[in-house]
Amino acid sequence: MAKFKPLKQELLDEPYRFEFFQAVRLLEKIYPEKKTVGRDAMPDEEIVQFRSRIGLDFPASQIHAFQTSFDERIEEERLEMLINFMGMVGMNGVLPIHYTEMILDRIRRRDTAMWAFMDIFTHRAVSMFFRAWEKYRFPVSYERGEDDFTDYLFDFVGLGTKGLRKRMHLEDESLLPYGGLISQKPHSALSLGQIVSDYFGINAKSRQFFGQWLELDKESITKLSQANSGLGVDAIIGTRVWDQQSKFRLVLGPMPFKKFRAFLPDGSAHKPLTSVVRFLIGLEFDFDIQLRLEARQVPSCILTTRAKRRPMLGWTSWLKSKPFEKDDEQVVLELS
Repeated sequence: MAKFKPLKQELLDEPYRFEFFQAVRLLEKIYPEKKTVGRDAMPDEEIVQFRSRIGLDFPASQIHAFQTSFDERIEEERLEMLINFMGMVGMNGVLPIHYTEMILDRIRRRDTAMWAFMDIFTHRAVSMFFRAWEKYRFPVSYERGEDDFTDYLFDFVGLGTKGLRKRMHLEDESLLPYGGLISQKPHSALSLGQIVSDYFGINAKSRQFFGQWLELDKESITKLSQANSGLGVDAIIGTRVWDQQSKFRLVLGPMPFKKFRAFLPDGSAHKPLTSVVRFLIGLEFDFDIQLRLEARQVPSCILTTRAKRRPMLGWTSWLKSKPFEKDDEQVVLELS
């Protein structure tokens, strides 16, 4: 049975199997302590030095070979990549062919000075060629965290300032696909349901104007002959008032029990859900969440500490004597 080589070893042993751009990207991953090519670092600080392969035969691949040379100035070995596709000299070099012939003749006499001199310019030219290639490849710049498009999308969703990020219980970038909906203000009940539905992979809809009782503070309670006793002005009977417009209900489901369990307060999806909803609606509205469990997924209540799913009173403790005919809608989580 053949043994698989580590990727690093395969790249160094058989570079002709790799495309030039991907090979350089792999070297950046293999040697993260080194600086990437084509920027402001000195050549001996970069991950690789590009050199033209000196020859007059037809090249079969973009990369001919890797070789190492000992640099006495930094007292360590430097990785060199012999390339076939561009440079000052070689079959694809920009200089006339007799320069390549001249260098070949000097190499036969063990004189590599002219070759090394030409590669000073080759290294920088190829480095800038690589930089130009990656500049307009979004996946490359995104992988490094240096792309501008992500910042533009953060501006759309309202997280353009880095100080506003990393405050929610989810990855901020996971909201970027919904930038078109989030940028529309004010957010509608339909857009809220669409975002939650797509993000969590579940049916979601909003019930608007759900209404709630608001408790009055002591200063607002009517006290005869003392305060708030003007009939038709500020007098209120009781200690609370009904507000029809400050609350809505988010209905999720019907869903299987595994997803139902994840949305409970101790579940993995509870905090991300509340973070998304609160981010979209702000502090103006209160809301609660109704979880709908599929009828066939309602479990029986088993009172034992050895059960895989211990019942939680009010959440997962159904007194079930026969299969449910309708989806269960009893669980409502107050999140105001």
